[in-house]
Formats: sequence, C-alpha cells, structure tokens
Amino acid sequence: MKRCGLLVLWLAAGTAFAAPPAAAPAPDSVFTHPATPADLAALTRAPAQSLSKAQVVRGRFVQRRFLTGLARPLESRGTFLFARDVGIEWHTEQPFDSQFVLTDAGITQRDEGGVSLKISAAEQPALAVVARVFFALFALDLDSLAHDFVLSGEDAGSAGWKIGLKPRAEALGSVFRHAIVSGAASVARVTLVDGNGDRSEIELSGVVYDPQGLSAEERRRF
Repeated sequence: MKRCGLLVLWLAAGTAFAAPPAAAPAPDSVFTHPATPADLAALTRAPAQSLSKAQVVRGRFVQRRFLTGLARPLESRGTFLFARDVGIEWHTEQPFDSQFVLTDAGITQRDEGGVSLKISAAEQPALAVVARVFFALFALDLDSLAHDFVLSGEDAGSAGWKIGLKPRAEALGSVFRHAIVSGAASVARVTLVDGNGDRSEIELSGVVYDPQGLSAEERRRF
C-alpha cells in the first residue's frame, strides 16, 4: 500500500495549534493480553449494545498530534459523525473550520467552505482498506478488525476496557504501527501510532447513539 497520506489527512483534519508539552507514553500493557473477537465482545458489551441500535453516532473530539521534532503536540477540536453504511464526517472547528468526509466512494476535504481535496477510491485503491478499517473502528466490528489486525484486550477496571490492534499485513503497517481504543459505556479514546512513530491521541465526548438516522442536512454533506 502506498503511504498515501489518507490516514494522515484524516488524523490531521487541518492544521492545529500548539498545546502544552507532554511526555511520550510508556509501552502499553494491553499488548501483553492477546484476545479473540469473542473475548473483546465480552469486554465491550455496553457500547456494542448501543451501537447495534444506532444508525448514526455523533459526538465531539479533542485531537492531539505528537510529531517528531515538535516539542508541543498540535491540538484541534470539533465534532464527528459516523453514519452506518454511509460514512464518517470529521469536522474541525478549532483552530479553523475544516471538514473531512470518508465514504466507500472516496474522500472529500473542505476548508473554509470550499473543496480543497477530493480523491475517489478508483484513483487510490489503498483508500478501500483505510475506509474499511475506520468504519470497523467506529462500529466496533471486531470480526472485521480481526481480519486486518492482531487483537489484544484488557479489563481496565473502573476505567472500563481497552483494545489493542497491530496490523497483520506489512502494507497496512506502513500506514500505522498500532492503535489503542478504550472506553466504558462508549468509546472514549483512540490512540494511533503511525509508521514514523508519530501519534495521534483522540478524546471523544458527548457521544450520542441515534437510531433514527441522518437528518436531511447531514445527508447532504455526504
């Protein structure tokens, strides 16, 4: 797979502003606990039940990008929307407005009201893999994730649960080394470490599971 920047674009979601310095994290213990999809289904029963009834998941995010050579992480904030069988919208509101939409057909990024990037899946075959992975992450589709990743998991006690994912294929490993997803009643945090060792830490809040589906205005965004 070409390191096409699709994942990086999704993670960056526009230029961010500097946040206070933070130390690099220690190796995570989750990867010492290999797990099957059935094991992780037991850990994530609460969010899985909510997701099974939802057509749309909405919420807010705070994203911090830790880049090699920068003393401070880059921070952005905004909203996200995951629509089952439709796609993902990642809408950065701060430090400036930027919208990133990922569907099976391709990606579109709009900055300040204009289309600045549009790539179809036909133009970039790697996009199909990226889309499948991120749709599976948002839906906690453990069987699909097991197709692409070696899975780990642990019960974090009062903090909830934690899942670790390491790519099975070298091609996917060139995009990112591993991912950690954690939460309790819903997914609360996602950490992605890319092939260069840079990482993104994404905190999700105000997560709402909507069984009704997209509004007319939301559907127009896709």
